[in-house]
Amino acid sequence: MSDKAGFVTVAEPFETETVIKKSRFISRVYPVSSEEEAARITAAVKKEHYKATHVCSAWILNTVPETMKALDDGEPGGTAGRPILEVLRAKGIKNALVLVIRYFGGIKLGAGGLVRAYSGGCADVLDHAELIRREPSRSVSVETEYALYQGLKNELEARNIRPISEDFSDMVRMIFEIPDGLEKKFVDLVRDFTNDSFLFETGEARLIDRPYVDEEMVL
Repeated sequence: MSDKAGFVTVAEPFETETVIKKSRFISRVYPVSSEEEAARITAAVKKEHYKATHVCSAWILNTVPETMKALDDGEPGGTAGRPILEVLRAKGIKNALVLVIRYFGGIKLGAGGLVRAYSGGCADVLDHAELIRREPSRSVSVETEYALYQGLKNELEARNIRPISEDFSDMVRMIFEIPDGLEKKFVDLVRDFTNDSFLFETGEARLIDRPYVDEEMVL
Protein backbone atom coordinates (compact mmCIF):
# COMPACT_ATOMS: atom_id res chain seq x y z
CA MET A 1 0.00 0.00 0.00
CA SER A 2 1.34 3.42 -1.00
CA ASP A 3 1.88 6.18 1.57
CA LYS A 4 0.12 9.39 0.53
CA ALA A 5 2.38 11.53 2.71
CA GLY A 6 4.98 13.70 1.03
CA PHE A 7 8.46 12.41 0.32
CA VAL A 8 11.65 13.25 -1.58
CA THR A 9 12.66 11.32 -4.70
CA VAL A 10 14.69 11.78 -7.89
CA ALA A 11 13.30 13.49 -10.97
CA GLU A 12 15.09 11.32 -13.54
CA PRO A 13 17.95 8.81 -13.89
CA PHE A 14 21.43 10.15 -13.25
CA GLU A 15 24.97 8.75 -13.32
CA THR A 16 28.35 9.57 -11.78
CA GLU A 17 31.65 7.74 -11.92
CA THR A 18 34.86 7.49 -9.87
CA VAL A 19 38.03 5.39 -9.78
CA ILE A 20 39.36 4.07 -6.48
CA LYS A 21 42.65 2.15 -6.50
CA LYS A 22 42.16 1.27 -10.17
CA SER A 23 38.62 -0.04 -9.60
CA ARG A 24 35.98 1.80 -11.62
CA PHE A 25 32.76 2.58 -9.78
CA ILE A 26 29.75 3.76 -11.82
CA SER A 27 26.85 4.98 -9.68
CA ARG A 28 23.33 5.30 -11.08
CA VAL A 29 20.05 6.37 -9.53
CA TYR A 30 16.60 5.70 -11.01
CA PRO A 31 13.10 6.74 -9.89
CA VAL A 32 11.03 3.60 -9.27
CA SER A 33 7.53 2.91 -7.99
CA SER A 34 7.60 -0.85 -7.36
CA GLU A 35 9.87 -3.77 -6.53
CA GLU A 36 9.16 -5.20 -9.97
CA GLU A 37 10.35 -2.01 -11.67
CA ALA A 38 13.52 -2.00 -9.57
CA ALA A 39 14.17 -5.64 -10.53
CA ARG A 40 13.65 -4.90 -14.24
CA ILE A 41 16.05 -1.97 -14.19
CA THR A 42 18.65 -3.95 -12.24
CA ALA A 43 18.45 -6.81 -14.75
CA ALA A 44 18.82 -4.38 -17.66
CA VAL A 45 21.85 -2.70 -16.10
CA LYS A 46 23.47 -6.08 -15.42
CA LYS A 47 22.93 -6.98 -19.06
CA GLU A 48 24.39 -3.66 -20.17
CA HIS A 49 27.42 -4.08 -17.90
CA TYR A 50 27.82 -7.83 -18.30
CA LYS A 51 31.59 -7.51 -17.94
CA ALA A 52 31.33 -5.73 -14.57
CA THR A 53 32.63 -7.57 -11.52
CA HIS A 54 29.69 -6.52 -9.33
CA VAL A 55 26.42 -4.61 -9.72
CA CYS A 56 25.39 -3.78 -6.17
CA SER A 57 22.13 -2.04 -5.36
CA ALA A 58 19.54 -0.83 -2.90
CA TRP A 59 16.09 0.69 -3.12
CA ILE A 60 13.43 2.18 -0.84
CA LEU A 61 9.74 2.50 -1.67
CA ASN A 62 7.31 4.96 -0.11
CA THR A 63 4.91 2.31 1.16
CA VAL A 64 3.21 1.55 4.47
CA PRO A 65 5.12 -0.07 6.01
CA GLU A 66 8.21 1.21 4.19
CA THR A 67 9.82 -1.44 1.98
CA MET A 68 13.47 -1.65 1.00
CA LYS A 69 16.08 -4.07 -0.28
CA ALA A 70 19.88 -4.22 -0.53
CA LEU A 71 22.00 -6.57 -2.69
CA ASP A 72 25.76 -7.15 -2.39
CA ASP A 73 26.03 -9.07 -5.70
CA GLY A 74 29.06 -11.09 -4.66
CA GLU A 75 30.85 -8.52 -2.53
CA PRO A 76 31.44 -9.55 1.12
CA GLY A 77 28.17 -9.43 3.06
CA GLY A 78 27.24 -5.97 4.31
CA THR A 79 29.98 -4.10 2.40
CA ALA A 80 28.01 -2.91 -0.62
CA GLY A 81 24.20 -3.08 -0.67
CA ARG A 82 23.74 -2.12 2.97
CA PRO A 83 26.00 0.97 2.76
CA ILE A 84 24.08 2.12 -0.33
CA LEU A 85 20.80 1.61 1.51
CA GLU A 86 21.98 3.51 4.58
CA VAL A 87 22.85 6.55 2.46
CA LEU A 88 19.40 6.46 0.85
CA ARG A 89 17.82 6.30 4.29
CA ALA A 90 20.02 9.04 5.73
CA LYS A 91 19.09 11.39 2.88
CA GLY A 92 15.39 10.51 3.22
CA ILE A 93 15.03 9.61 -0.45
CA LYS A 94 12.29 7.14 -1.43
CA ASN A 95 10.92 5.55 -4.60
CA ALA A 96 14.52 5.40 -5.77
CA LEU A 97 16.91 2.66 -6.86
CA VAL A 98 20.68 3.15 -6.64
CA LEU A 99 23.10 0.80 -8.39
CA VAL A 100 26.87 0.96 -8.02
CA ILE A 101 28.64 -0.94 -10.80
CA ARG A 102 32.20 -2.06 -10.07
CA TYR A 103 34.89 -3.01 -12.53
CA PHE A 104 37.65 -4.55 -10.40
CA GLY A 105 41.05 -2.95 -10.97
CA GLY A 106 43.22 -5.61 -9.35
CA ILE A 107 43.73 -4.01 -5.92
CA LYS A 108 41.59 -5.24 -3.02
CA LEU A 109 40.00 -2.51 -0.93
CA GLY A 110 39.23 -4.46 2.24
CA ALA A 111 35.87 -4.37 4.03
CA GLY A 112 36.23 -0.78 5.19
CA GLY A 113 37.35 0.38 1.78
CA LEU A 114 34.41 -1.31 0.11
CA VAL A 115 31.94 0.30 2.50
CA ARG A 116 33.44 3.72 1.82
CA ALA A 117 33.47 3.15 -1.95
CA TYR A 118 29.85 2.02 -2.20
CA SER A 119 28.44 4.52 0.26
CA GLY A 120 30.51 7.27 -1.34
CA GLY A 121 29.30 6.33 -4.81
CA CYS A 122 25.69 6.45 -3.65
CA ALA A 123 26.17 9.80 -1.89
CA ASP A 124 27.86 11.27 -4.96
CA VAL A 125 25.10 10.36 -7.41
CA LEU A 126 22.37 11.55 -5.04
CA ASP A 127 24.18 14.82 -4.37
CA HIS A 128 24.27 15.57 -8.11
CA ALA A 129 20.88 14.19 -9.20
CA GLU A 130 17.84 16.45 -9.44
CA LEU A 131 15.66 15.90 -6.39
CA ILE A 132 11.94 16.63 -6.19
CA ARG A 133 9.42 16.68 -3.39
CA ARG A 134 6.34 14.60 -4.17
CA GLU A 135 3.53 15.67 -1.89
CA PRO A 136 -0.28 15.67 -1.64
CA SER A 137 -1.73 18.89 -2.97
CA ARG A 138 -5.03 20.45 -3.98
CA SER A 139 -5.66 22.89 -6.80
CA VAL A 140 -7.49 26.01 -5.64
CA SER A 141 -8.93 28.41 -8.22
CA VAL A 142 -9.53 31.99 -7.16
CA GLU A 143 -11.62 34.52 -9.10
CA THR A 144 -11.55 38.18 -8.15
CA GLU A 145 -11.91 41.67 -9.60
CA TYR A 146 -9.18 43.30 -11.66
CA ALA A 147 -8.82 46.04 -9.05
CA LEU A 148 -7.76 43.47 -6.46
CA TYR A 149 -5.63 41.28 -8.71
CA GLN A 150 -2.17 42.84 -8.47
CA GLY A 151 -2.36 43.58 -4.76
CA LEU A 152 -3.52 40.02 -4.02
CA LYS A 153 -0.83 38.54 -6.25
CA ASN A 154 1.88 40.62 -4.56
CA GLU A 155 0.64 39.57 -1.10
CA LEU A 156 0.68 35.90 -2.06
CA GLU A 157 4.07 36.05 -3.78
CA ALA A 158 5.53 37.60 -0.63
CA ARG A 159 4.46 34.36 1.05
CA ASN A 160 6.03 32.20 -1.70
CA ILE A 161 2.59 31.37 -3.12
CA ARG A 162 2.51 31.74 -6.91
CA PRO A 163 -0.23 30.85 -9.39
CA ILE A 164 0.39 28.04 -11.85
CA SER A 165 -1.97 29.68 -14.35
CA GLU A 166 -3.91 32.91 -14.85
CA ASP A 167 -6.93 33.72 -16.99
CA PHE A 168 -8.18 37.22 -17.74
CA SER A 169 -11.81 37.50 -18.79
CA ASP A 170 -14.70 39.17 -16.96
CA MET A 171 -12.77 38.51 -13.74
CA VAL A 172 -9.22 37.39 -13.06
CA ARG A 173 -8.94 33.67 -12.40
CA MET A 174 -5.79 32.27 -10.83
CA ILE A 175 -5.09 28.62 -10.06
CA PHE A 176 -2.79 27.62 -7.21
CA GLU A 177 -1.37 24.32 -5.99
CA ILE A 178 -1.70 24.28 -2.20
CA PRO A 179 -0.32 21.52 0.08
CA ASP A 180 -3.15 19.29 1.26
CA GLY A 181 -4.42 20.46 4.64
CA LEU A 182 -3.45 24.11 4.09
CA GLU A 183 -6.18 25.01 1.62
CA LYS A 184 -8.46 26.47 4.35
CA LYS A 185 -5.70 28.79 5.58
CA PHE A 186 -5.06 29.83 1.99
CA VAL A 187 -8.73 30.59 1.32
CA ASP A 188 -8.99 32.51 4.61
CA LEU A 189 -5.96 34.58 3.61
CA VAL A 190 -7.55 35.47 0.26
CA ARG A 191 -10.86 36.21 1.99
CA ASP A 192 -9.22 38.63 4.43
CA PHE A 193 -7.27 40.44 1.70
CA THR A 194 -10.24 40.81 -0.67
CA ASN A 195 -12.78 41.48 2.09
CA ASP A 196 -14.62 38.38 0.86
CA SER A 197 -14.86 39.75 -2.68
CA PHE A 198 -13.82 36.55 -4.47
CA LEU A 199 -14.97 33.13 -5.62
CA PHE A 200 -13.02 29.92 -5.12
CA GLU A 201 -13.13 26.23 -5.95
CA THR A 202 -11.02 23.45 -4.42
CA GLY A 203 -10.04 20.28 -6.25
CA GLU A 204 -9.36 16.76 -5.03
CA ALA A 205 -6.09 15.89 -3.28
CA ARG A 206 -3.43 14.28 -5.47
CA LEU A 207 0.33 13.82 -5.47
CA ILE A 208 2.30 16.44 -7.39
CA ASP A 209 6.01 17.11 -7.84
CA ARG A 210 7.66 20.27 -6.59
CA PRO A 211 11.31 21.33 -6.85
CA TYR A 212 13.14 20.11 -3.77
CA VAL A 213 14.63 23.55 -3.16
CA ASP A 214 11.28 25.32 -3.42
CA GLU A 215 10.73 27.87 -0.67
CA GLU A 216 8.04 26.89 1.80
CA MET A 217 4.70 28.65 1.58
CA VAL A 218 3.95 30.95 4.50
CA LEU A 219 0.38 30.37 5.59
